[in-house]
Amino acid sequence: MNDDDRFKKHLAQSHSAVWKVAQYLSNKGHPVTVPPTFVTPNHNDWKEYADDGDIYMGQRIEVKRRGFSFSSRESWPYKTFMVCAKHSFDNAKPKPYAYFVLSKEGNNSAVVMATTQKSWLVDRVKDKRYDNMVQDVYLCPLNLVNFISL
Repeated sequence: MNDDDRFKKHLAQSHSAVWKVAQYLSNKGHPVTVPPTFVTPNHNDWKEYADDGDIYMGQRIEVKRRGFSFSSRESWPYKTFMVCAKHSFDNAKPKPYAYFVLSKEGNNSAVVMATTQKSWLVDRVKDKRYDNMVQDVYLCPLNLVNFISL
């Protein structure tokens, strides 16, 4: 499987996490909008198909899902929290209001508010899901991450 196919697979798998957070926010009384997702037919045209966010709640909300279980700061397996690729935040218009990162099961989420961005650090990492993807990412100190049950 090439990186293009892997990306399309991961994008398709992300939809359940997005809808889980949309339902959680809606159940809390917030009106939410989930914009449509379009998949680029080839990698060369990716900029024309880049999405404008996962959920809008009067603000842009980004949603991710991790491949491991966690429910609290104590069960988080790392010393810091990876928020997102640096370029995705830096180029975002509008900037995300918050990031929801769901556990493998989708029952718990870590929440990072973009207002903490001044405390984020930059690190260069390899995305293990792909063959040749290395990029700068933002890391948030764990004390600034909220953990909630969905």
